[in-house]
Amino acid sequence: MPSFFNFNKYFALLATLLAVSTSVRAEGNLVGDWWIIYGTGVASQNVMYVADLTSVVPSNKTKGAKVAAVTIVYEDMNKPVIDVYNMEVKCAERKMRFLDGQSVKRFDYSLRHLTVSTQWQDVKEPWVQRTFAFVCAPGNRNKNDMLAMGKMEYMQMIQTAQAMFEKMGPSQKRNQMIDDLDTLLGNEK
Repeated sequence: MPSFFNFNKYFALLATLLAVSTSVRAEGNLVGDWWIIYGTGVASQNVMYVADLTSVVPSNKTKGAKVAAVTIVYEDMNKPVIDVYNMEVKCAERKMRFLDGQSVKRFDYSLRHLTVSTQWQDVKEPWVQRTFAFVCAPGNRNKNDMLAMGKMEYMQMIQTAQAMFEKMGPSQKRNQMIDDLDTLLGNEK
């Protein structure tokens, strides 16, 4: 079983990769300004999409585009701990593309590079739409059901998301039991 120190080592490596690939953190400061932009799931299988406001900067690659980093935190023990995507967004054209992606496996905390399409594409998937809104409509973040987690280090953000999953679990399980009972009894919703 990997030690806690190995866990921190891999997340430090991932944070460094994020800092290098997005060029947003100066002088080793790995504190982000984290926002929950989207979430899905049921008890024990929740997924949280968290964007880092400090990563939203003009792109060095594409004139007129902005860069954003989104971390996907998984509760499901059969999924990785996190996936991280660096994206470019063209607000005026409503287009986006992935620059790169990384994944951290749950049990050995190994880092795996994800295959991504670097082609410009329409904003389609719900979490990508929320990323687009996060980047392109900053004044509407609070109006678009996005929740500011606050400024914290990368590892603290992941731990906070996992703690939120634990807090949601009992109410999600209770709601699922009620839904299952209603279905069994034939109650209309």
